[in-house]
Amino acid sequence: MRSIPVTCSLLLVSQAVLAQTTAFSTMLADWQRDKGNVMAYLAAMPDSAMTYRPTPGVRTFAEQIDHIVISNVEIAAIALLGEAKPPVLGDKTKFLQDKAALQAYAAASYDYVLSALQRATPEQWQRRTPMYGQPPELAARWLDLAHEHSAWTLGQVVPYLRLNGVTPPTYVMPF
Repeated sequence: MRSIPVTCSLLLVSQAVLAQTTAFSTMLADWQRDKGNVMAYLAAMPDSAMTYRPTPGVRTFAEQIDHIVISNVEIAAIALLGEAKPPVLGDKTKFLQDKAALQAYAAASYDYVLSALQRATPEQWQRRTPMYGQPPELAARWLDLAHEHSAWTLGQVVPYLRLNGVTPPTYVMPF
């Protein structure tokens, strides 16, 4: 009779580990997919349109891409890894003007986030961090919000592409 509680406990622990592993695998796959989507939209835009803005007062195309990736890097560095500030992964004076430099910067930014996800310790995942004037939240929550922000901002560049005669790439879904 003692084996039933032990078996049930092992089963519950196994299910918890499987759920965490599955959730982590899904998160990692979502970030890899996000990188692919952003890089495809960036590749589709003509080199000459990096400084294009559809109307005064809005970000240029390059600034929109920077807005996506810098937020991701900030959250990975500060909320997840506990760094004081995010690393500098590109020269803003170059990548806001030059498509090749922007592509390299965006790729390096996503590579940084993916690496941070893979090397973070359980303690780092459990730390609560305030960011952007908001109350402290778990790193995983900040990363979920960064992923949502990335998709939202990428959707905002669709008119930038269309107004430059480009059909936006198909947004790759997780299934």
